[in-house]
Amino acid sequence: MSIRLTLIIVSCLILTSCRQSEESKETMKQAMDVYMFAKLNDDIKIDSSLALTNKALEFDDQNFSALNHKTTLLFRKKDSKGLIQVADKLIGLTDKPLYLGQKALYLELEGKIDDANEYYSRAIEKYEDYLKIDTLNFDLLIEYVGVLEASGDTTKADKILTDMKEKDFEGYQIEMIDLYKEQAVSKKQLIKYWTGVIEYEQIGEK
Repeated sequence: MSIRLTLIIVSCLILTSCRQSEESKETMKQAMDVYMFAKLNDDIKIDSSLALTNKALEFDDQNFSALNHKTTLLFRKKDSKGLIQVADKLIGLTDKPLYLGQKALYLELEGKIDDANEYYSRAIEKYEDYLKIDTLNFDLLIEYVGVLEASGDTTKADKILTDMKEKDFEGYQIEMIDLYKEQAVSKKQLIKYWTGVIEYEQIGEK
């Protein structure tokens, strides 16, 4: 194959990839518009948004916006197997420990406690490794607290929050720490929704 032909093929592949990425973003915008603004029955709205989200992922299976939105939709549908599949996809695409913690929760919802604890441990270990290097990463610390709480280690989570107040963060970040307990969504609330005790809109209510 000549160098010129190779360059033409590569250029075509790049153009196709760019078009697919743009089509994925546009389809994802439609999916979000349906979810946020459509005056439809909740079940129809969720299913319609999910169909569009899946279409967006056909164009670009690494569209993080689509994968994260699909997580929301599948949680609303209480589809634990689908959630685990999406978590596995995200874990394969990024080193973020957040997705290990999410998979742990989904496994717990399926009653697979030993597997869930393994993923909580993996997430916590990865957070601790990252935070040894990036000690003042506010977002990472907040995520870490959330995973600690979900894993059941509330004592360590509370200590991290207390220690964060002494760090050199911005004023608005200190305010977020002060409001964390009041505003954060707990695993207990998520389980209440999953088991039908509360409605989705009640998640986060105190």
